[in-house]
Amino acid sequence: MDRSLLKDIALLVLSAFILMFFALYDNFPIVTDDTGVYIRSGFEWWVPSDRPVFYGIFIRVTSCGASVWLTTFFQSLLVAFTITTFTRKLIPPISRFHLLAILVFLSLFTTCGWFTGMLMADIFVSIMILAVVSYVFFENPKAMKWLLLAIIFTCALMHNSNYVVLSLFSLGAFAAMMLVRSWRRYIRRVGMLALLCLFSWVLLCTANWVADQGFTTSKSAHVFVMGKLVESGVLKTYLDKACPEKEYAICAYKDNLPPVAWLFHWGEESPLQQTGGWDANRNEYNAIIRDIFSKPEYYPSIIYKSLEATARQLVLFNIDGNYALPWVNWGQDNPVYGAVKDYFPHEINQLEYSRMNQKSFSIGVYDHLFAIVIVLSVIAICFFLPGYIELKAEYLKIVWILAIMIVLNAFVTASLSSVNPRFNARVIWIVPFINVLFLLKMTLRKSSPKVVE
Repeated sequence: MDRSLLKDIALLVLSAFILMFFALYDNFPIVTDDTGVYIRSGFEWWVPSDRPVFYGIFIRVTSCGASVWLTTFFQSLLVAFTITTFTRKLIPPISRFHLLAILVFLSLFTTCGWFTGMLMADIFVSIMILAVVSYVFFENPKAMKWLLLAIIFTCALMHNSNYVVLSLFSLGAFAAMMLVRSWRRYIRRVGMLALLCLFSWVLLCTANWVADQGFTTSKSAHVFVMGKLVESGVLKTYLDKACPEKEYAICAYKDNLPPVAWLFHWGEESPLQQTGGWDANRNEYNAIIRDIFSKPEYYPSIIYKSLEATARQLVLFNIDGNYALPWVNWGQDNPVYGAVKDYFPHEINQLEYSRMNQKSFSIGVYDHLFAIVIVLSVIAICFFLPGYIELKAEYLKIVWILAIMIVLNAFVTASLSSVNPRFNARVIWIVPFINVLFLLKMTLRKSSPKVVE
């Protein structure tokens, strides 16, 4: 085997362990309350009503039924590969030492390491964003093109928001190419993305159909849309007008609706739970949703609230405030504990005595650190970049594309689910990443201009 290839493989393996820092420090991969659903869906072959089954399958396959650490490792390998591929396209002569330094920086000082070490599908949206830019806007050999497409397709399947983000980006890219002549050389690549989108939607609907949930994208779309209508205040306005004429069960709660979508979805006192749950309210909620969206009078409020939620989502950098709450844990009564105990019983002690469970993780410290790094990277790039005219044009082009996808992520999650710090924190690490890359590129150009050009 080629010696250079062996070094690259060793680099990826070492990078994966570097990106697993937070998981290793925690003594168990980072989890959320949704982790248990993903584990069970993969091992019990059932499709959750509120999310795709594919990340559950990913856990089953990559863990080999032996250890969740294997899933975290393979996840980290995928992140390391995407980062190194992107970096080498942007800075071709970069050394392996510099690559390792960048990965250490991302793992310790940005949210990248946190979400890479998490047993959740969240990191896949960041992988997808970098892979899309690498595929569409950089030149690649044929084998690498197919590999990047496979990564993009895999990422799209993992989370509901990824399907929508990739679809909106593909449509927007087509529109941009009609307006900007120089971008039309990318049209075939964007066309491949569009085909991937179509295939991923079909596969999602097929998985739900096989699970007797109908050939639909989600069995629970009515709940999430209603949650956003509750959070935006549109539902209250509608019910005040509709309830005197229509006998909706939710009318009894119209003056006591939860203030935020997630409380409507999951709160024990939510009107949703009080009137029978997700399935029992499907027909009523769908009727209300159809009625609201058939009346243009509600459009200004819906659009405004969606844009407002997107803006609020974009400024949330913290990983998740719930981790620090004393009553949040993954003990014996928690679904995560039960799933790990059933399928990885030899690792249950690691979960039980993890830093997350023992509340010895300084979440607030890391939140502040991550925010400071973002701000400092932006200040540094604004201070140094103007002196490099050619790099400035390249930087602005790539940053615009990445910014569009970060905004799309915020728009989709805030508009269709809820405003949640986790949804923005999982991608915001791309900002200091791209800034550090260009700061390094400036340094290398200054020291060896012929090599970097």
